Amino acid sequence: MPALTRRSCAPRPGWLGWLDQLARFAVVGVIATLTHVAVALLATYQFALPPLQANLAGFIVAVGVSFQGHLRVTFRVRNPQRYHLYRFMVLSVTSLAISSLITAIGTRNGGDMRLAMVLVALIVPLSSFFVARLWAFAIPAVVDTAHPSEFDA
Repeated sequence: MPALTRRSCAPRPGWLGWLDQLARFAVVGVIATLTHVAVALLATYQFALPPLQANLAGFIVAVGVSFQGHLRVTFRVRNPQRYHLYRFMVLSVTSLAISSLITAIGTRNGGDMRLAMVLVALIVPLSSFFVARLWAFAIPAVVDTAHPSEFDA
């Protein structure tokens, strides 16, 4: 039985595929990021949650928006598998750690939550695109080899 290996999901070869996905990623990312920021600010200023808790609330809501959008719109995965969700969750938790670090540093000693959210909105989505494209939503490709892989199970 041929083994499966990972390849990044590019609807078109070369730079056009990357640019096409990057544009779709940006649209989905903006929607998810605005969701994250809106919920975090609402939680901070309307419900008096501390900044890190407010950031977590925004993150949790945005993860659902982001996963569905990237799965269906950005990377157009035709047959979603559990590993897409598992990998996306690893990516999301890593993004949360980065987001929380930025928030903690940005709001330390009375720093402004709005500035921290601007930094989160700029840094986290850009780094996430590359990891999502090359790993989390990578499409398995059949390769004619007898070597086992993570997809053979």
